[in-house]
Amino acid sequence: MKEKRTELLVGFFLLISLVVLGGLIVQFGDFNEKFKKTYPLTVVFNDGGGLVKDTEIRLGGVKIGRVASQPRVNTEDYASAIVELDIFEGFEIPENATFMIGSSGLLGDSLIEITVPEERTGNSIKPGSKLIGKRNTDLSALASSAENLSTKGQLVLEDVRGALVDLGSAVGKLDQKILHEENLQNFNVAVREVTEAVEAINNRVLAKDNTDNIRDLLASLKSASTNLNAASEKVQPLLERGGKAIESLEAGIEKLSYAAEGVSKVTDKINNGDGLLPALLEDPEIKKELQAFLVNLRRSGIIRYRDSSNVDDPVENKPTARRKGFFGGRLN
Repeated sequence: MKEKRTELLVGFFLLISLVVLGGLIVQFGDFNEKFKKTYPLTVVFNDGGGLVKDTEIRLGGVKIGRVASQPRVNTEDYASAIVELDIFEGFEIPENATFMIGSSGLLGDSLIEITVPEERTGNSIKPGSKLIGKRNTDLSALASSAENLSTKGQLVLEDVRGALVDLGSAVGKLDQKILHEENLQNFNVAVREVTEAVEAINNRVLAKDNTDNIRDLLASLKSASTNLNAASEKVQPLLERGGKAIESLEAGIEKLSYAAEGVSKVTDKINNGDGLLPALLEDPEIKKELQAFLVNLRRSGIIRYRDSSNVDDPVENKPTARRKGFFGGRLN
C-alpha cells in the first residue's frame, strides 16, 4: 500500500513537470502565434539577403508579424527579391510607411522594421498590397565596408611609411648641409651684422636731431609749395599775355620775311639788271662822271650850271658868293 502511494506521487509530479515544461515551450516557442489570424502583404526588396521564413516584422520595436515564406527572386527584372509577409490582425499599418531590412543587434538576425511617417493621411495599407522596401546598412555591409577600408588603410600605411622614409632622408640632408655648424655660425654672424646695421640706422639716421631737421625741411617745403602756388597764380596772366605777344611777334616776323624777300628781289635786280644803279655800281667811268656832275651842280646850281671836268677842285678854295638855292636863289 505504501509503495503504490509512492508511485502515485511520482507519477503526479512527472505529470505536473510535463505540463509546466509544455507551457514553457508554448510560451517561449511562440506557438501561440501560430494560431493568430493574419493578413498578407507583399514587399519587394532590392536585396533580400538575411531574410528567411518566420523572420520577425516589428513596428515601434513590437513584433506585429512574420515572413510567411522564403523570399523568391523577382522574375520581372531579376534584380530584386519578393518577400511575402503575414501581419497579425489588429495591427493596421498607415499609408506611406517604410519597410526596411534591419538587424536585431550587432550580431543578431535580420528583421523587417516598419517606420511610420510623421505626416499621416489617416488611411492604412490594405491587405494584399504590394509595396517597395528598402535595406538598412546591416552588419554584413559594415563588415564588407570595413574590409575595404582595411585594404585601403593598408595601402595608406604603406604610402605613409614611404613618406616617412623620404622625410627622414630629407631631414638628414637638412641636418648635414643646411644646419651644418659652419652655416649656423655664418647665419649668426649675418644676424649680428644686420642687428648692428639697424642699430646704426636707428642711432644716426633716425636720431632726434635728424628727425627735427627733416621735420623743418618738410615744413619749409610746404611753405615753398604754398608760395609757388601763389606765384603761379600771378604768373598765369603774364603767360597768357606772353602767348598773345608771341602770336603778334610771329605775325610781324612773317611780314618781315615777306619784306626781306622783296628787298632780296630788288637787290637781285640791282645786281643783275641793266639799269642805272647796276651801271653805277659796276662802271667806274659813270661813277666818276656822276661825281663831277654833282660837284658842278653844287657849285653853280641848275640855271648857272656849266660842265667842268675838274671834279677834284674843292669848293672852299674859290671865292664865290654865298651859295644859292637849287634854282639859283640864295640859301639862308
